[in-house]
Amino acid sequence: MEIPHIKIKEGSNYDLILQLQSLYGGSIKDQIYKVSDELFDIEIRYFRLSEGIEISLNTISFKQDHRVTFIGNKKENRHLCFRFSYKGDFMRGHPFDHQETQLTEGMAIFDTALTFDVLMRKDQVHQWLGVRASSEVLKSNFLIFADYFGDVFNTDKTWMIYDHISLEIHLLLKELFHLKELDKPAPVVNSLIIARSSEAIGLFYERILSREVTNEKFIHQNDLEALLQIKDDILSTFEHPPSLEELAQEYGFSVSKLRRDFKNVFGTSLHRFHQNYRLEQAKISLSTKNMTITEISRMYGYKSISKFSFAFKKKFGKSPSEFQNL
Repeated sequence: MEIPHIKIKEGSNYDLILQLQSLYGGSIKDQIYKVSDELFDIEIRYFRLSEGIEISLNTISFKQDHRVTFIGNKKENRHLCFRFSYKGDFMRGHPFDHQETQLTEGMAIFDTALTFDVLMRKDQVHQWLGVRASSEVLKSNFLIFADYFGDVFNTDKTWMIYDHISLEIHLLLKELFHLKELDKPAPVVNSLIIARSSEAIGLFYERILSREVTNEKFIHQNDLEALLQIKDDILSTFEHPPSLEELAQEYGFSVSKLRRDFKNVFGTSLHRFHQNYRLEQAKISLSTKNMTITEISRMYGYKSISKFSFAFKKKFGKSPSEFQNL
């Protein structure tokens, strides 16, 4: 049986919704697009903050294994996109049959010239906050952006920065995806979405501006696709991930190029990226799940509670027990 294949050309958020509606139907009412059929359930709450700036809350559940391709747009309607995953992660490199511990949840900022292709499993739920700013708005109203990141639109290469979801952003996303429970008028809900989205972007900026990025921050499309696969390989286990040398050989990188390109996109070394993910997930679990420190340390691959406590305190400034008792 052929896997259903969704192809969406990048553009504004409203453009994406209109493409989905033309292909699969559904209704648009009160700034919410909904469709439910034998393939998937989709709900997208969206609104335009101003000309060229859009915010959306997206929930998609696939009823069959799906292939999804976002086709990059280099010439027209080009945007900078922020994506914050609450459940699942659309920035994936491997197909659905790749062995993973669980779906990773991450955040990314990227130029919509990027084309990426993902395969999604049946019954997975994906929820993410999206914020899009057009190239015209970015150049006219966000001039300081170029001071830090350069002119990301004026290149034939692609550009993306990825990081793990922190507890602070996870809690913001949790609030956003439970707004229905508030039963408030649309202006109140939209104001909350704007406020929480701004907080999430601010926290993301705070993290990525502390990085050391080389001058070669733009990546070829094929290299970026490989880096997303490498990211999946690293996070496929909470035990020791493949080494830098093993991954470089498997994916056809030199060790120096893989080290440089990985750090530019993910902000750190492969080993540190893997450890940061385990610790960020542990911190979220400590805050949101009724589990003991021992259970959480084992869940994320720490055989020794003392090693887990040492690594946790080194990263967050508090031991797991101190954090749990806040």
